[in-house]
Amino acid sequence: MGSCENSLKVFAVIVAGGRGLRMQSDRKKQYMVLDKIPVLVRTLMVFDRHFRTDEIILVVPESDADFCRHDLIAPYEIKTPLHIVPGGITRQDSVNNGLDKVDKLSANPKTTLVSVHDGVRPFVSPELVDACLDKAMETGACIPSLQLTDTIKMSKGGTQVNETLDRSRLYSAQTPQVFRLDLILSAFTHAEETGFSGTDEASVLEHAGIPVHMVPGALFNIKLTTPRDLDLADFLLSRNL
Repeated sequence: MGSCENSLKVFAVIVAGGRGLRMQSDRKKQYMVLDKIPVLVRTLMVFDRHFRTDEIILVVPESDADFCRHDLIAPYEIKTPLHIVPGGITRQDSVNNGLDKVDKLSANPKTTLVSVHDGVRPFVSPELVDACLDKAMETGACIPSLQLTDTIKMSKGGTQVNETLDRSRLYSAQTPQVFRLDLILSAFTHAEETGFSGTDEASVLEHAGIPVHMVPGALFNIKLTTPRDLDLADFLLSRNL
């Protein structure tokens, strides 16, 4: 494994600290099994097999660390150096813990890229990872996104339409979200100082006034959140998509 650029180092921060309440299951969604392989392991495999990934930082609930290392991951051959760090109360806290670990391992934040990816997006393609890395190398910050195709209504209470939004300007964000390490560290510091809480990493950079660029996302790069998502995942696996 290793990045193809001699001076560049690439870390993948895989965030799997959620409780999965919307999955309506006693088992956390990242540990559920798809065709005999846990969701989280499938996600790790994508980055493990990606030749530009130098090291992987896995963020999980602190109480799950031993289970993940010895029971979940050990049966599979993950060859890329893997570090497990505890998650936080919020996603932003969890990502921040992962970034702290990257910062300790990085020799130069200006020549380090961080791919922050949802542990429950196991269908991300190597091609999408490459596109995000390439754009982040060029601009410093990149996310994959899909333009919305449905008509989008805004409602204050869910019972009456208040406004129809211009969908030509609306996009859904995916992961991996890739950033130069010095930029995302600066943005997270600014967020802490200003009390800002973002819904994804890109929003934290936006809050700090750092431009975030986009590349086309992938239709099947789905986030497994609800039981219906698991049905779709089974379908995608059955079609090798």
